Amino acid sequence: MWLKSQVGRCAGRIFLLGAVFFSTLALAQSNVNLRVMAANLNGDAQSYQPFAIRIFQGLKPDIVAIQEFNYSNNTASDFRLMVDTAFGTNFVYYREPYTSSGDIPNGIISRYSILAAGSWVDTVQSQSNRGFAWAQIDVPGTNDLYVVSVHLLTSSASARSSEAANLKTLIQSNFPSNAWIVVAGDFNTDTRTESTTMTTFDSYLSDNPVPADNNGNSNTSENRNYPHDYVLPSFSFTNLETATVFPSHSFPNGLVFDSTIYTPLSDVPPVQFTDSTNAQHMAVMKDFLIPAGNDSGTNPPVIVTQPQSQTNAAGATITFSVGASGSGTLACQWQFNGTNIAGATANPFVLVNAQLTNNGNYSVIVTNLFGSVTSSNAVLLLTNAPPAITTQPQNQSVLAGQTATFSVAATGTPPLNYQWFFSGTNIAGATANPFTLANVQLTNAGNYSVVITNIAGSVTSSVASLTVLFTNPAVFAQWNFNSITPDNNTTTGTTTPSVGVGIAALVGGTTATFATGDTTLDPAPAADNSAWNTTSYPASGNNKTAGAQFAVSTAGIQNIAVSWSQRSSNTGGKYFRLQYSTNGGASFMDFPVAVTVTNVFTAFTNDLSALPGVNNNPNFVFRIVAEFQSTAIGSSNAAYVAASAGSTYASTGTTRFDMVSVSGISYVTATAAVLTQAGFTNGQFVFTLSGSVGASYVVQTSTNLAATNWIPVFTNVSPCIFTDANLTAPQKFYRATVQP
Repeated sequence: MWLKSQVGRCAGRIFLLGAVFFSTLALAQSNVNLRVMAANLNGDAQSYQPFAIRIFQGLKPDIVAIQEFNYSNNTASDFRLMVDTAFGTNFVYYREPYTSSGDIPNGIISRYSILAAGSWVDTVQSQSNRGFAWAQIDVPGTNDLYVVSVHLLTSSASARSSEAANLKTLIQSNFPSNAWIVVAGDFNTDTRTESTTMTTFDSYLSDNPVPADNNGNSNTSENRNYPHDYVLPSFSFTNLETATVFPSHSFPNGLVFDSTIYTPLSDVPPVQFTDSTNAQHMAVMKDFLIPAGNDSGTNPPVIVTQPQSQTNAAGATITFSVGASGSGTLACQWQFNGTNIAGATANPFVLVNAQLTNNGNYSVIVTNLFGSVTSSNAVLLLTNAPPAITTQPQNQSVLAGQTATFSVAATGTPPLNYQWFFSGTNIAGATANPFTLANVQLTNAGNYSVVITNIAGSVTSSVASLTVLFTNPAVFAQWNFNSITPDNNTTTGTTTPSVGVGIAALVGGTTATFATGDTTLDPAPAADNSAWNTTSYPASGNNKTAGAQFAVSTAGIQNIAVSWSQRSSNTGGKYFRLQYSTNGGASFMDFPVAVTVTNVFTAFTNDLSALPGVNNNPNFVFRIVAEFQSTAIGSSNAAYVAASAGSTYASTGTTRFDMVSVSGISYVTATAAVLTQAGFTNGQFVFTLSGSVGASYVVQTSTNLAATNWIPVFTNVSPCIFTDANLTAPQKFYRATVQP
């Protein structure tokens, strides 16, 4: 009889083959979903707390590679209570036999029976307090699952590389060659391509697909800025990977769980919004659909559709695929000129931005429990591709004396060669991308473009205009907090401005003394360099109420920027935000971005030039206040975070301010705009806008001259060039007005 073949799988991608003749029909197979999690969910106490227990209860993993496996008094009854509460009385666990104070052992918790378990010594550690915990787990079906729970060192990438190499040797020496394997836990890597840590793991484990949270962020550290945690299956086990599913969401690549990101939390009761913020890392999980029934078939793989040869231009994305049938799960390994391609276990195999060095023969080995088969060669022939611009140079305005930078993005067969032009003439030596022009002057104002060439051709960019403003910004108010008369004492100082006029005050109940200031930014001798050392900040729950406040008039001044230097003690607040007021301090608004403060002085600058009401305002006030996190909105998230990891916030902590400066340029009183030199260039309508140099103007367009029919289309400072395709009817009229 004619039947459709089984669904073939290669590295998690499913493809249905066409009609194939079989003499017998394989028995249907039941499948079991298996959720594997990496979990370093401890807080700073390095002992599991209720927030971590709630995350386990809400996410319902079947197998957990757990790090820093401590609970209560670390007795057997304590661990049994933790597992029963977080997972269920039917779960079992293995914990490494580390019992001294300060030990942070690894472990494995499982819904299914642990047939064997142990701990391999991590020889790279100078003070061993954990090893590599492993377990052989009796998962449903005919295969056992081998899980290794790891916690690599934070000391250096080279140390982690050595750990990865040692672990690979241990796994290959102790586990069956065809075993299902998962290595999971806290790798402490700075990047997913950390060499050679991830290179070593990628040679026998798969990091693809990469799990992410609801917003597509795959980083797992507490601050969501590093990829520390992984669930890495062996190549054969990757074939069984499936989506991680919750009531309202499905995550095809697996999930990085952050309680502050995931919505709705009703999917994962009893998880609370702040639970993940208390953990050192995010939970990471992947799901696998494992065959739990019996498959009567014993057919080795058969290739039905061979990979096909291709010819394309260099830089293109190349895809090779294979069609195969056979009993059970099929695994793929792609080869280039007869050599395995690391990590190439998916079907289809995709080669992004292929280059001439990728020309050659591609084949694939398809395997199952009953044998293997190698495909025929598919030949890839790439030819040279001419350059093509993907991002054009952009118009810009800079102050005289500053630096202007033009850049372009292009594709094509490398190497790409660049030649920049000014008003259509070669700029000598301007052959780099980006092109940087230092100390610009009025003579540098004009049109810039670039010609990109390679072996296959050339392309010319569009024109980008440079506008040079003649006025340089200057500091018109500053507080350096040094004594007016030098006295060789950093504990004395003053809040009288060192430049200009203004008033410095404390808000929210803070108090202050004087202490050593920023010796990098402040030119005063170190012995007389003072900073304003504030303390007595409120306890958690009083978000963005306390700090230092400064009142200074910006009358006659525009393009306002505020800069300062700041540091906190280990128990001081970690996050601060500049708030500004345009009504003398009656009400304040948040600057959009907060700053992160450490226990060393760091310089910060907030550009307020585009904020309404800040320029030319005698009632301008700003303050720098403590908040919980850089994501705090209004009064939410009002629990403070200490300035350095491992320390606890205290209201007695301190934060120092130094070199608080307000800068700007003279306010330009704009005259009426003049539109000149109208014409067509490269099919576009072009004119020059001139007026008061440095003043901002708005170009408006209308299809008639009615007073209410003008639409703003362009804003820039004078002088500048305006272009418009103007290719569609009806005709347009143009005018320019002073920006309000």
